[in-house]
Parts: sequence; C-alpha cells; structure tokens
Amino acid sequence: MKYFISGWAGFREALDVPEDWYFIVPFIDLDEEGILDFFKDKSGSTLIGWSTGGHIILKNLKFFSLRFNEIVIVAGFKKFTDYVHPRIIRRMIDKMEIQPETVIKEFLLNAGCKPILSEKADKNALKEGLKFLLSSEFNYIDYPKNKLILIHGSGDKILPIKALFDLKKIFSFAQMHTISGSHWIPFKVLDSILHS
Repeated sequence: MKYFISGWAGFREALDVPEDWYFIVPFIDLDEEGILDFFKDKSGSTLIGWSTGGHIILKNLKFFSLRFNEIVIVAGFKKFTDYVHPRIIRRMIDKMEIQPETVIKEFLLNAGCKPILSEKADKNALKEGLKFLLSSEFNYIDYPKNKLILIHGSGDKILPIKALFDLKKIFSFAQMHTISGSHWIPFKVLDSILHS
C-alpha cells in the first residue's frame, strides 16, 4: 500500500493524487497523534507527505523510517512560523470563523491547487490544524539514514525555498530536488522523480 499524508485543507478533490494512494488529510481525518496511531501496524515501500503532512512525518521520522523504504517530503518545513508570520495564521483562524470557504479557496489557489471545497471541510478541525502550525517544530536527533527525498517548488508562494535548504542542513543525507512549480507539485512530476 502507498500512503499520502496531505497538507492543511489539502483534500483529494483539490489535488491530483491517484486513487490507489491511501489519502489522509491532517486534522480532518486524524490529528498528529491519530496519524501515528494509524501507522503503528502499517508499512510499505513509499510514503509521501505534503506540507503539514510532510512536517508531521519529519517530526516523527524515526517512527516512519522503521515502516517505509522511501519517504518523500514535498514543501516540508521545520517550523512553519520561521517562514510565515504568526499574525497571518491567526488572521486565517479568525476568518475561518466567518468565511471558512474563502480562507480555504484562497489558500488552495496560492498553493497551486484546484480551489475545490470538500464536503469533509470541517471548520473546527481546520482551525486546529492552523493552531498546530503556530507551534509545532522539531529539533535534530539521530535519524535512520534510509531513503529520504525533499522536494520544493521554486515558485512556492506559501513557503520560501529557504525552508528546503534549512531541512537539508538537518537531513544532510537526503536527496534534494528544486522543481519549477508552486507549493503543490503536480503528482505526475513527483512520480517522475520517484521513478528516476
């Protein structure tokens, strides 16, 4: 089984991830603890994490490295607020209360995704996801050196390319790819890297 842990408001409808990938939206399907619990008895060849999903994987890399041969992180980060001012996230949290659809669609457009709202869009769960981004971070520990691939779009409007280089300092053993693209990289491009 191939697993994909998406980003904030990264619903399957908005992305082009094939149906044969098991798809998890953080805080909509499961929070960080729930994701770890879900994967306790799972393993496979490839795990992909995008943005918030990638951050959760990197934060718990030892756990995931024991379960997957290859881990791919798209638009990952150590701490979101190192690159995005907390004020912007707090504004999104406040606006989610009155105009959740607008906040989600604006984010998806900025991320290079289809601005499609899922029926699963839960305002309170998404607010929890934004609160998570305000505080979650990880520090270096000794990680298993299995195959880790870091990918970032050169035209990312959400996270600057610096986030990629900062991760490379922590995970020096990782393969690093800068792709012409935005926060979301089309899946066919990811797939071509996986099979290169």
